[in-house]
Amino acid sequence: MDQTIVNERKNALSRKQGEHQIVPRKMRTRDLDAGGRHWLGGDPYATAFFNALSAVFPRGEAFMIESLSAWQDKVSGQLADDVKNFIQQEAAHSREHAGMNRALIRSGYDIAPLDLAIRKFVEFFSATSDLTKLGATMCIEHLTAIVAAEMLADPRHLEGCDPEIKKLWIWHGIEEIEHKAVAFDVWMHATREWSPFRRWITRTSMVSTVSFTFFINRTRGQVELLRQDGVGWRQALPRIIQYGFKKGGIGRRVLKPWAQFLKPGFHPWDIDDHALIDKGEAMLAELTPVSVPVAAVKQAPVPIAKAA
Repeated sequence: MDQTIVNERKNALSRKQGEHQIVPRKMRTRDLDAGGRHWLGGDPYATAFFNALSAVFPRGEAFMIESLSAWQDKVSGQLADDVKNFIQQEAAHSREHAGMNRALIRSGYDIAPLDLAIRKFVEFFSATSDLTKLGATMCIEHLTAIVAAEMLADPRHLEGCDPEIKKLWIWHGIEEIEHKAVAFDVWMHATREWSPFRRWITRTSMVSTVSFTFFINRTRGQVELLRQDGVGWRQALPRIIQYGFKKGGIGRRVLKPWAQFLKPGFHPWDIDDHALIDKGEAMLAELTPVSVPVAAVKQAPVPIAKAA
C-alpha cells in the first residue's frame, strides 16, 4: 500500500483520538483605548506586529467564513458541527478585531493601506472556485494556528501588554488552535477522489504561495504603521526582521511547524498543542472577572460579516 495513504489513515485516527471540542466562547472587549498607541510594553515594533495582524483580520475572517460556508451542506456528522462552530468563532473574532481596529484609528493610525492589501487578496480569490478558496483558507488557518500556538507557549510575547488587549489575543489564540484542522478536514473531504500525490503537491504549492503573500503584506503593514510613528522604512525594516527572527522571535519559532505542512500525509493535529488550549484558558481566567464564565460557554449566533 502507498505509504502516503498509510500516513493519511494514521493521521485521521490520531485526530479522532485527540480531537478537542470546538466551543464558541463569549467575548466582549472594552476599554481597548486604555493601552495607548504602543499597548505592548511601550514597544512600537512589537505593537506593530500585532496591529498589522488585527488590521486585516475582519476582512480575512469574512473570506474564510464564506469559504467554509460553501461546503457546510456538503459535509455531515462531526465535521458539519465543526464547520458551524468554526464559522461562529471566526465571526466573533472578526467582530472583536473590528473593535480593536476602531481603537487603533482613534489612537491616530490610518489602517486603510493595510485593509487595501487584504481587500486585494480577497478580490484575487473572488473569481476562483470554491475548492480554491477552501484551499487558501486551509493554508491561512495553518499560519494563524502556528502563530497562535507560539503566542500562548511563550508568555514573553505578550509581556507588558494592556490587560484588555491581552485578553483579546489569548481568547483568539485559543480558538485558532481549537479549530485549526476544520478547513483542512473539509478540503480532504472535497478532494477525497484525488490521489495522495495530487493532494500533496497542491497543498504544498498553495501554502508556499499564501505564506509568501502573507509575509510580504504583513511586513509592509508593519512598515506602514511604523512610518506613521515617524520611523522611516530603512530603520523600520531591519528592526521588524530582528523582532520576528531573533532567538525566541515568533517568526523564527514558527518556521519548524510551518514546514511540517509540507510533509506527505500531514494533518494539523500532528502538531499536538491541545495543552496550549488549557494553558490559554487558565491565562484567560486570570484576566477575567470570576462572575463571567470563561470556558465552554456557548454564545448566540453572531451575524456573519461579508467581505466588501
